[in-house]
Amino acid sequence: MATSALKALAQKMRGMDYCLLTTVSAHGQLASRPMSNNGEVEYDGTSYFFTWADSRAARDIEKNSHVMLNFKADQGFLFVAVQGHARVLHDRRVMKDHWHKELEQWFKDGLDTEGLVMLVVDARRIQWWGEEDGKIELDR
Repeated sequence: MATSALKALAQKMRGMDYCLLTTVSAHGQLASRPMSNNGEVEYDGTSYFFTWADSRAARDIEKNSHVMLNFKADQGFLFVAVQGHARVLHDRRVMKDHWHKELEQWFKDGLDTEGLVMLVVDARRIQWWGEEDGKIELDR
């Protein structure tokens, strides 16, 4: 059930590049910031974001892996909320698979940019509201 529902949701999410990533701060407060999934819009329950190792997002995730991603369609009425667990990845071999040339506007030396990390968010629960509402629980 979850696999077919996730595939159907991925079709609806096609083109949703930007979201708000919400983390739990060191003081227990919620902190949100806009992120781009770098054009990887074939959603399979895992999201990838590049950032700096010393960013607040990376520091928050290293202390508390619980995160929320909130997407909104540019056109039409579709909102998607993804609850999951995130991790900070430093492995350049894995990062290479998700790198896009456009990222060099923020990370001038590409994958060799000092302090570059990738945030990986594995969804546990996905809810959406639009023409149809729905929910998926993932065993991860």
